[in-house]
Amino acid sequence: MYTKIMVAIDDSETSRCALAEAKHIARSGNAQLYITHVADETLLGMHNRTFSTTFNLDHALQALVKAGEELLAAALQDAGELKVETVLLEARQQRVSETLVAKANELGVDLIVIGRHGQRGLAKLIVGSVAEQVAKMADASVLLVWKH
Repeated sequence: MYTKIMVAIDDSETSRCALAEAKHIARSGNAQLYITHVADETLLGMHNRTFSTTFNLDHALQALVKAGEELLAAALQDAGELKVETVLLEARQQRVSETLVAKANELGVDLIVIGRHGQRGLAKLIVGSVAEQVAKMADASVLLVWKH
């Protein structure tokens, strides 16, 4: 039975399915649930020249964090009676998967639940999906959830 579960969410339908699965597992085992979101600042860094000429990069970073806070607040409100803690992470010069795995190790979770978006083709070959990267790097069990 799992005692500490971490679920990674974004604003996708697949992520909502992963959150539903994580809540179900946490409820059935009376586990601690950590709902996490990563503000992916690395995307802004890749386009630094474009962003720096069109608007203030600090404002863009603040917008990412604010959106993450709102997403986590909505997930927390929907969690009901579960033992839940929200965690907002920032991917600073590292991949989202590395950020998630580091936090999972720090929290000592025994299950990571994450939605798999089903990326295909060249993008998957070159980059790989965050979910698959987490599954390869994590010390905990990983549940990959498809949209259903």
